[in-house]
Amino acid sequence: MKPPSIKRHQRSAFTLVEVCVALAVCALFGAAAFATNERLLIALRAQKETTAATMMLQERMEQFRTTAYSNVADYNYVQTNMVQKPTVSEAPLGGLSETITVSGYLSTAGAAGYPTDGSTPNQWVRNSQYPSGNQISFYPGTSTALAADYNLIQVDILLSWTSANGRARTRDLTAVFGRGNIGP
Repeated sequence: MKPPSIKRHQRSAFTLVEVCVALAVCALFGAAAFATNERLLIALRAQKETTAATMMLQERMEQFRTTAYSNVADYNYVQTNMVQKPTVSEAPLGGLSETITVSGYLSTAGAAGYPTDGSTPNQWVRNSQYPSGNQISFYPGTSTALAADYNLIQVDILLSWTSANGRARTRDLTAVFGRGNIGP
């Protein structure tokens, strides 16, 4: 008599090598996803800073545009009413330095202004060292001499900051104002 045959069920499974390869592929994919995500977040922060800088430039220039010509040229007025007041948009900018330059553009005699004529502009720097601004140069004479000597005045605003990824970044904006601007 034959012993009863035992039926063996074959089970299919993955080998240890196949499991290790699958885990390595998953780990590689996960690392790539995290690296891509990190670069995306840095790019988003940089874009947020660029947008904040652009908004700050626009905000500051709007302050000048809504000011009388004689006040734009008056270094006391600009220091008190513009330079000393931070803008709403500047919070995301790390290590911010703002340089505002107000200079003659076209003299009353029709000659070219700064820097061609060798005149000194009104210039301020506002940064962490001088949060209320520091006037580093001024047009000689009275605070209103710039308005009396020039028919056109140029305003330059330069922003410098350190980006989230450690890069030095800058943005600037320039506008020219003429007699007959708002106000006296």
